[in-house]
Amino acid sequence: MAVDNISLIVDLLILATVAVFYTGFYVWFNFRRKDLDRAVTGLREGALLLVIVAFITGIIALWGEITFPLPGSYNVFFFDPLGLFALLIGAFGLAVWFRLPTSFVGVFGVVVGSGVILYGARAYQLHLTMDPLETFLLYVAFGALAIASLVPALFIDWFIIGPKVPNVQPIPSTETPAYPRMWTALLGAFMALTFLAGLAAMLYAINIVWAHLA
Repeated sequence: MAVDNISLIVDLLILATVAVFYTGFYVWFNFRRKDLDRAVTGLREGALLLVIVAFITGIIALWGEITFPLPGSYNVFFFDPLGLFALLIGAFGLAVWFRLPTSFVGVFGVVVGSGVILYGARAYQLHLTMDPLETFLLYVAFGALAIASLVPALFIDWFIIGPKVPNVQPIPSTETPAYPRMWTALLGAFMALTFLAGLAAMLYAINIVWAHLA
């Protein structure tokens, strides 16, 4: 019996972007109110949710790499990026919980995101799916989001966790940004990418559920 779990995969992507977006808003809002304790608590809660999503996603990715019933190119296309996605968000969640530098995860995100975009571009050339453009845009959105994750990772290390655990800072820093407008713009761009990635996943999920349930 063939198992079709593509819709569940996209659902997990949506949940991950919702967790990232709300956590980002919660942390930034409380940071602006100078309530760092509440910001850290919200960050840890969001990190916990990402670890849970990463665990489920990682299991599906491993299963798909081995047993997915479509030809091998689809295993590579769907489950290589999914496994990398699980590693990325899982590593971020664990870094936050154990008060380790998240900038390492951000650098990892730059590599992962570049790879995801490459997968999407090659699949678009080969027309591996029935909706090649929509699939390509989905991969680009999540790839760009992974690359941009370096921004909040550095912000967290310097200004959210760093003031209480200085050894997570890449280099010593003040407790507040020296260039607040720059950080506002960069974090705003990251939040916009998160929203767009979640929207792309949601629209893609609607098409998948509509077609696959039939």
